Amino acid sequence: MADLDPKRIATAALAVLDEVGVNGFSMRAVANALGVTPMALYHHVRDKAELITVMMDVANNELALPPPTGDWREDLWLMARMSRQGMLARPAFMHLRREYRAWTPSVLRLTERWVTLWQQSGLSLANAVRAAAASSMAVIGLVREESLFEGMDKPDAEMIALLPSARMLFDARIDPLIQFETTVRALIDGLHRALSQEQASATVATKVVAKSGASKKARPVSGRSGTKSITRRSAKNK
Repeated sequence: MADLDPKRIATAALAVLDEVGVNGFSMRAVANALGVTPMALYHHVRDKAELITVMMDVANNELALPPPTGDWREDLWLMARMSRQGMLARPAFMHLRREYRAWTPSVLRLTERWVTLWQQSGLSLANAVRAAAASSMAVIGLVREESLFEGMDKPDAEMIALLPSARMLFDARIDPLIQFETTVRALIDGLHRALSQEQASATVATKVVAKSGASKKARPVSGRSGTKSITRRSAKNK
């Protein structure tokens, strides 16, 4: 027990998860891999939920964060590729992470960098946050679907015999990484273009409203003196 610590337990737990998958993963399985009793683990992690959070940090720290290139679009793509690599390396871990919904320092550091890169795009702060949230969810969803699709058997030939377009999809040999890159880059460009246009339209609308308000303030308004003058002139003419 003396040589146990949360990091060593988490490292062993990741190895167990890789070997037995989600269904076989338990505190007892981790304890058996370490040659200790399950109770010995609880001296270092409170419960399975805390173990999952430590595992997340250990797994994320195994990934090499790509160095900045100076191009925010390229840096977003490189981060997305790194995330895909980490998630596909341990597909079972994606299920545990989704189940326990834990936030850890390593995850938050990645979040911080992702949002910061979007802030370098020229979008307003509010739109940069919108783009960061949407693109992050989309990237994670893409990888999850890729992992699910790869683990599924193709439909029977008879089932898709009369569906030529669907058959072409299942018969196609598309490089998953190339497909992922194409989609992510299009996602980044599309979000930036859409939000930039929305931002520009909002700016124009604000200027129009401001100009209209200024025009109303500058317009001369007839006072009582003007009315009196007109009345006097009318009386003289009579």
